[in-house]
Amino acid sequence: MLVTLQSGLVQFLHATPITVEVSITRGIKYFIVGLADTALKESKQRIYTAIKNTQFHWPGQRITINLAPTTTRKFGTLLELPIALGVLAASGQFPTDRLEAYLIVGTLGLDGGVVPIEQPYQLLELAKRLGKKGVVLNTHSAQSTYLDERQFPALCVVRSLKEAVFFFQTGQLPAAANAALRPPQSQLAQWSQQRADFGCFSEVAGQRPLKRALEVAAAGGHHALIVGPPGVGKTMLCERLPSILPPITPCDLPWLKGIHSSGTSEEQTSVFHNLRPFLKRSPPLTKRQLFGSLPDITLKVVRQFRNTRLPFDPPIAVPKVLGDVLATLGGVYLVDELHTTSARIRDMLLQPMNDYVHQLIGIMNPCHCGNFGHHDRECRCTASSLSGYQGMLSGALMERFDIYLFVPSMSWQEEEIIERSEAIYQRVYDAWIMQIKRQGKQNAQLTLNELEAYSMMTKRDWRAFYRMAAKHNVSNRVRRSWLALSRTLADLDRVEAVTMHHIVAGLALMNPDRKEYGQDFDAVKGRSSAGKDRTKRPRA
Repeated sequence: MLVTLQSGLVQFLHATPITVEVSITRGIKYFIVGLADTALKESKQRIYTAIKNTQFHWPGQRITINLAPTTTRKFGTLLELPIALGVLAASGQFPTDRLEAYLIVGTLGLDGGVVPIEQPYQLLELAKRLGKKGVVLNTHSAQSTYLDERQFPALCVVRSLKEAVFFFQTGQLPAAANAALRPPQSQLAQWSQQRADFGCFSEVAGQRPLKRALEVAAAGGHHALIVGPPGVGKTMLCERLPSILPPITPCDLPWLKGIHSSGTSEEQTSVFHNLRPFLKRSPPLTKRQLFGSLPDITLKVVRQFRNTRLPFDPPIAVPKVLGDVLATLGGVYLVDELHTTSARIRDMLLQPMNDYVHQLIGIMNPCHCGNFGHHDRECRCTASSLSGYQGMLSGALMERFDIYLFVPSMSWQEEEIIERSEAIYQRVYDAWIMQIKRQGKQNAQLTLNELEAYSMMTKRDWRAFYRMAAKHNVSNRVRRSWLALSRTLADLDRVEAVTMHHIVAGLALMNPDRKEYGQDFDAVKGRSSAGKDRTKRPRA
């Protein structure tokens, strides 16, 4: 008798469909064909012992197992459960009418138990592509509680070979194994629960210009460089940025869920709540920490991330160390004390920044002593030292930051209207929805031609924009960032056309000259407590 079952093998970002064919005929011996590796060939003894220990009968005939497609090498032990079920079904020990409707994956123990696996997401995606009703496996992963049952096939948890046979006989799942799979929560409940872990903007007093800049960066997906003296709240506010981040862009979801269910230590299960990845690092940074154990694979993913909507097919190798670039794909990468990283590491950030595979937020001090611009401390740096410090970041890196904000210190007597993250997030979310409906991605990812089409400015505003661009002598990359910022500011105001007000505000946020205290905070709806007259100039 011939029985056909559908299974799959999990690799990085992808699950490959595998067809298991089991034939029992007259004769003896056990054969497995189809480019099976050593682990699969040795699985006969585990399968035989598991069947005997669960009180089923091992057929004393010729058993031939074919793993298709025959051109793909089969690795690991996830095919043991479908092989065991195929042997039992082919020998007539339970009916086969339900087998074709499910994807079956699992590793068997000698007692007949099914070993839990940690990658249910890729297998559910595979079952969805193949049109299956569900996936039969054993998992205790927290990811299973994040899956939306309306979008994915059923997750059928069986803890042993006997429970799997019972399910295919009766169609009933064991209640104890599936009780832990809680129904998915609403998006609002998930977001509120996760947001509390990151804190609230209202916990940081003052710094309205910085809060406004982070709001714009979150809404449009822009890179930002935050410069200011120590202790003014730069890091505290940036650490609370996830509390206002919009949901994951729909076309990025397959990539992010595949990456963060690969079993690596850097995975963030928050992506299954539709929350963007967030990672904070402080120097020193190394190439391995940045690009993982397989930098070639990381660069390949980076090149394809913005060009394709689905992960790689066929699959690619799984890196043992994911790396910060892949861990923050589609999310936020916060680098504190950016100026202390090596020039080689900073140059490695150029390509990911250029492709906007993640949102880079950099934090640095204004000078070596850190007191430049402080309202109460005198800067001890010389003019030459200050000039050299400001030239530490290369022009290529500085040009890729869409937002450059100098954060001055503030006096304790200053009072600000405190706004909670909920209110800021609502504006960010509304602006994000406008972008997704209009172009399917955030404004920072648009090209210059796309931005010129989506800006919808009047001829008068276009002429003023080109005059201002010529005055500041900006490059095409800076002009694109300027238009993207203006488009994001218009979306935050919930208007379709970019106006001169948004252009001026975008210029203030961008600060093309990259000079401290050169920004008009009123243009970005902020108020600076430290005026130019309070600035302490460095000694010559």
